[in-house]
Amino acid sequence: MQSSLLKDRIQIQQKTATLGATGETVTWKPVQTRYGRIVPLTATMMNEYQQMNSSVTHKIIFGKGVPLSYGDYRFKCLSKTYEPIDPPIVINNNTTIVVCEV
Repeated sequence: MQSSLLKDRIQIQQKTATLGATGETVTWKPVQTRYGRIVPLTATMMNEYQQMNSSVTHKIIFGKGVPLSYGDYRFKCLSKTYEPIDPPIVINNNTTIVVCEV
């Protein structure tokens, strides 16, 4: 993907869970900020995911391979937060992640 299309400034946050007296506390720590592209899915594509019991709303594309563990990360862009639904897919050194806006 051309780097000129990757204009969204996306903050990658990592989940940190600590066990305390009141139970588990989850915090999100920013690890890095990268440029990528957030693409809303079409109604047809969202419907296909809903048939598989997944609520996918967008996909995020990063221009270079981004090492991520499924479930340990989320993404923020402006005031919106996105959580991954499926593990990342790397195609031609581009990392694509299907996400749900929360």
